[in-house]
Amino acid sequence: MPALPPNKHQEKSLRTRTLLLDAAIESLAEAGYAGASIADITARAGVTRGAQLHQFHTRGELMAQAIGHLTDRQREAMLRKAKAVPDGMSAGAVLVELVTATFAGKLGRAAVELYVGIANDAALRREMLRVQHELTAELLDRCAGLIDPAITGERLESTFWLTINLVRGATLDEMVGRDRVRRKQVLADWTALAEIALR
Repeated sequence: MPALPPNKHQEKSLRTRTLLLDAAIESLAEAGYAGASIADITARAGVTRGAQLHQFHTRGELMAQAIGHLTDRQREAMLRKAKAVPDGMSAGAVLVELVTATFAGKLGRAAVELYVGIANDAALRREMLRVQHELTAELLDRCAGLIDPAITGERLESTFWLTINLVRGATLDEMVGRDRVRRKQVLADWTALAEIALR
């Protein structure tokens, strides 16, 4: 027997939950883990304190749920970028574009803040590592499907991990206020070097 569609109350509750989790990502990216308070997140979400308490009783509970939600948003960004890759894009550019879509910008900053904020919570750290590992494996598969099949798996994987490390480093650079133009140039330079590494 097929499941019944959610009623209006369930739909509203799900919308509120999504608003709060999206607001948590924004707060992490813009205010940092320490500054991502319940008050800030609730204000960003545009919901009442009562509505927030109905969804998440504590900040810790909200941050625990933000781990999976952030990973889902990163996956969505990766899939959007993958669909937009034009025919004939170089392998190096494909890697940089997809890795940047997944691990840079607002989502990348939120991930860094979350990693640091939960570093001393063994259970949350394990969960973060697990879901991010799954995301990274999906990203590698997606990259492999978009580049020249003649490129060996070993070369692809090596260049893929170098690209991830560089993009995460560029994200940290952004967080400490380095020049945005310079970061763009670094990514452009790495795209050319990645092309060489892949070949």
